[in-house]
Amino acid sequence: MPVEADSDDLTPTDAALYAAAREFGTPVYVIDVETVAAAAAMMESAFPRPWIWQYSLKANDLPAVAGFLSGRGWGANVVSRGEWRHARAADVAHEHISLEGIGKTDSDLELAVQEAAAGRPCRWLAIESPDEAERLGELAADFGLGRADRPPLDVLLRVNPDVVPETRPQFAVGSAASKFGMDLPEIESVARGGLRTPGLRLRGIHVHAGSDLREVGAWAEAGVVAVALASRLASDIETIDTVDVGGGFPAPVDGAPLPDRFHAALETGLAQRGLTLPPYRAIEPGRFLVGHAGWLVSSVLHSRARRQLAQQTVLDAGMTELVRPALYGSRHPIRPLTTPDQPPATGEAVDTSVEGPICELTDSFGTYRLPRLSRGDLVVIEGAGAYSSSFTSRYNGRPQPHEVLRWPDGSLQLCERPSAARR
Repeated sequence: MPVEADSDDLTPTDAALYAAAREFGTPVYVIDVETVAAAAAMMESAFPRPWIWQYSLKANDLPAVAGFLSGRGWGANVVSRGEWRHARAADVAHEHISLEGIGKTDSDLELAVQEAAAGRPCRWLAIESPDEAERLGELAADFGLGRADRPPLDVLLRVNPDVVPETRPQFAVGSAASKFGMDLPEIESVARGGLRTPGLRLRGIHVHAGSDLREVGAWAEAGVVAVALASRLASDIETIDTVDVGGGFPAPVDGAPLPDRFHAALETGLAQRGLTLPPYRAIEPGRFLVGHAGWLVSSVLHSRARRQLAQQTVLDAGMTELVRPALYGSRHPIRPLTTPDQPPATGEAVDTSVEGPICELTDSFGTYRLPRLSRGDLVVIEGAGAYSSSFTSRYNGRPQPHEVLRWPDGSLQLCERPSAARR
């Protein structure tokens, strides 16, 4: 006989997920604030002040998340004027926003220059290429930065560290063949000649080895490259005092290196080279802070046997809500959600192909061992706090799912995000 579940018998997490699905429908994202706080505390302990903490909004650009972290002393790292708008919606001050990104448009660059001219400069802007440096310099001159009472815009130069990150190829942004950052000759050219404008002030070097790193070696090596380069340039460019070593920290799951290992590896690498960190040093984690703190709750639309499969289950969430399985082959834990209406399963688990509702065969989460499921049952997709809601698509006319924060007192807060910017 099935065992009935009472709401008082549910774990706090499952009770919150059930409450969110019941109140807001499915699919629905739930972010647990307490889990975000625990991850932030771990990062803050591993990289204590004077490290500058910048939350990378591309992991999850919900303003409520950025606002919560801002209250802990975190700034915001953004890659477009759209993400800048989200950071400002969270009341993150302009001077705590850093702008980077491989494809900054004229509109993105103009926003940074306009705000600086209005007395609201960002913390810094990371330049990706000589072309970008030239265009930014033109805009800075047009707006009179560096003249009269308008101070220059602080910039970093992003170096490609030419390392082999311990991650999947799609995340290896620090490899020499990637499109990200400048090689050393380009950096030298821009630093010593390409910034000949009073409107831009070179503050240092930015580097990012890769994402979801499974070891610390390449990250530490990239950091050493950045510090060595900044130190060499600082010998004759007196304004250089900053290194941003980026992010790449994996979510805190079994087997993944924790932040203190990254910091220790960097310190060891610097000591071996006789280098020291400059006065200003920054990190910009995203996935580590929110990835493990998020769930996507979905409903079963239909479930049936299919050829050799004991069970094929189609959910109301798919690649438009969580594209990582289709895009990268990522695998997220999936389980049934026990609720007062859906008691824990007692039957044998069977091989189950979990599919999304989108009209594409690539819209699949993979095969899992799950109990027999029926229409209306709830399932939970775990580890959906990073690169999920910020990756949503309107393909198939899909509406944006609700996004909910769960606070430590158990309350649920429905959150909104600014509408998408037009080009």
